[in-house]
Amino acid sequence: MKQGMEMKVNRLPMRTWNWLHMNDSSLSDIDTEIYGKNMVSCNPQFTLPGQGVSCIRGMSTGTLESGFQEIPTGMGPDMDEFVRESETPMDIFRIKRGAHPEEALRLSWQYKQGENSLHAVCIYAEEGSSITVIMENFSGRKDSGSAGIQTKVYAEKNAAVRLIQVQLLGDGFAAMNDVGGICEEGASVELLQLQLGAKTTYAGARINLAGDASRMKADIGYLGKNTQKLDMNYVAEHHGRKSESQMEVKGVLRDQASKLFRGTIDFHRGCSGAEGAEKEEVLLLGDDVVNRTIPLILCGEENVQGNHGATAGKLDEEKLFYFCSRGLSREEACDMMARAGIDALCAKIPDDTVVRRIQKYLEGGSPDEKLE
Repeated sequence: MKQGMEMKVNRLPMRTWNWLHMNDSSLSDIDTEIYGKNMVSCNPQFTLPGQGVSCIRGMSTGTLESGFQEIPTGMGPDMDEFVRESETPMDIFRIKRGAHPEEALRLSWQYKQGENSLHAVCIYAEEGSSITVIMENFSGRKDSGSAGIQTKVYAEKNAAVRLIQVQLLGDGFAAMNDVGGICEEGASVELLQLQLGAKTTYAGARINLAGDASRMKADIGYLGKNTQKLDMNYVAEHHGRKSESQMEVKGVLRDQASKLFRGTIDFHRGCSGAEGAEKEEVLLLGDDVVNRTIPLILCGEENVQGNHGATAGKLDEEKLFYFCSRGLSREEACDMMARAGIDALCAKIPDDTVVRRIQKYLEGGSPDEKLE
């Protein structure tokens, strides 16, 4: 089993600017006691949306069928090997051909103080089906421990998977959130993620647009505060003709928080007519924050269209003056601006309980407390 000091995660598909030391990340800064020792499974509570969705619980990743094992993920092969060799418990959800459940498939992990957990989820959407999957993981506000979740998605022809993930872990937690997916012809994966808690977060997603006219959309929101560290890697891998990808990332950094975001659009030979776009906006609310971004386009095909961009800026003084002139303190105005992007993503989450838990967290409450 790989120990934390040996694990390299969030590797760029193509190494670049080696002198910046941002091509990948090492878990050596995390205590090796966290990963590889005393790991347990925090089994999620889940609610099936009714007919058309089946579940197999408690399987070992070592017995995972080859189709899922071969799906690459955003955090990379070291994470994949770690999950597999740890014989991580796994839940498999299959959406039957042509099924379109109105309700979402909901999975919720509630972690305890000192808990070190690793879990895997596989979602298989058969041809012409669609599903919304909502995953939340949270703990007490001051709790510490580790929480790792790996999710793999396979979308057959014309299937659609919408994956919503919300992380509200305690201030002392180390979090890993790893996603990988494959889309056949006409299939789509839509990813919405909110990374709000934990002391250290490693997150990645890699979607293989294998089929013609396949699609991937990612909306990512994050809030870094105090001394939080966020390390992220998202890859849209275009193989199919006229495939489409769109990544929109909005975040806030304040206090002494640091963030490294890697966003890659990878056009492979044969993906003629493919289009990809990636954009990140960061609001900096502190002189000591560290903001690093790598927008990357790789092109092995001529007839494609790709664009990327990243903007970072401090709070506009005129806008700040406007808020303060209406009775808000500077701190209250900063909080309002910090929440704006998160609230916009919350509006896209079709689960009132999850949204109320997010709001409670943003207001300084503990997400594991009973919701009124």
